[in-house]
Amino acid sequence: MNRTLVVAFLRQRFTSPMRLGLIVLATLFPLGGVAIMGSLSVLSGIAAPLALIFAAGAIGQDVSSGTLQLLLVRPVTRPEYLVSRWLAAVIGALGLTLLMFVLGTLVLMLRGTPPAATELMKMVMESTAAASGNAAIMIMLSTLVGGLGDVGLYFGTLIVLQMLAGVGQFKQWQWLIRACSELQGVLAPQLSFAWALQHTPMSWFALASWASSITLALAVGIARLNRRELSYAAG
Repeated sequence: MNRTLVVAFLRQRFTSPMRLGLIVLATLFPLGGVAIMGSLSVLSGIAAPLALIFAAGAIGQDVSSGTLQLLLVRPVTRPEYLVSRWLAAVIGALGLTLLMFVLGTLVLMLRGTPPAATELMKMVMESTAAASGNAAIMIMLSTLVGGLGDVGLYFGTLIVLQMLAGVGQFKQWQWLIRACSELQGVLAPQLSFAWALQHTPMSWFALASWASSITLALAVGIARLNRRELSYAAG
């Protein structure tokens, strides 16, 4: 990890009006839901969209603008650059998520219904897993297309999978339904820690699937970035 790259990336994300607007939408409305519903579970799903907001265009925009060519003139390797972008997106998303958890907890304490420590810890661990997984997928997609094309590629793929799953439901093709479900899981890696509350054994298969999705996404991203022509003459 390159600390300078991480700090510069986060500074750029937090000074982007468009991203700040999306961050506000992704955090303040759920936080309001905590006050209305009196449950911290409303915030349990915010880490994934925040990771997508931070990681979208992380590499594609640098390639399109010519920034990456300038960065690589310095003693920075392409894998180091990609991993730093991924870690920065995870740090940004997780940092905001934890801040929302703190604020949500304060709201519930003022209501006299503080959340259970075990439930809060479960949400923190699941948010860490979601932020890491979704950021890795978006970083990989960002190496494939320029600008913010990774956003279109991500949601376009999800739409196609939804349509195929609908066809599978109509035709009663269980293999197609299962394939679409697995691919959707790859695009949005999640890891449940419900076992910690239920006092049941951890699912090592789920852990391996989540870790392999992140590893594969980063490996594909690095391979693509290493093979990409980054000269100013490249189209």
